[in-house]
Amino acid sequence: MGCRGCKKAYPPVQIVNSTSFNVSGKVEYASFLCSDDNYNVQRDETWTATSRGVCLVTRITATVKTPSGNITAEPYTSSGTSFSKFAIIQVGVNKFQVTRVVNSKRRV
Repeated sequence: MGCRGCKKAYPPVQIVNSTSFNVSGKVEYASFLCSDDNYNVQRDETWTATSRGVCLVTRITATVKTPSGNITAEPYTSSGTSFSKFAIIQVGVNKFQVTRVVNSKRRV
């Protein structure tokens, strides 16, 4: 039957690497009860956290490993979000950003 007042777990965080380079970083959560996730994701691949529970995401950092050296991407920051889909994108020459993936499907 389920339980009243129980919080449903959020989907695990997914980070798509849409760059041509390997990336590493950290997913930070709002509560000290939640363990941050370190990740490594190859170019054009997706990393998925193993679990998340009811932890809200507050920050996602990324270091992009380019032939010119390691470049720190502009991080994703939030006061705490339940969103789970993010991407690392290139926004200029040696400029990268972690962004939330917005579903393009319209609700009717």
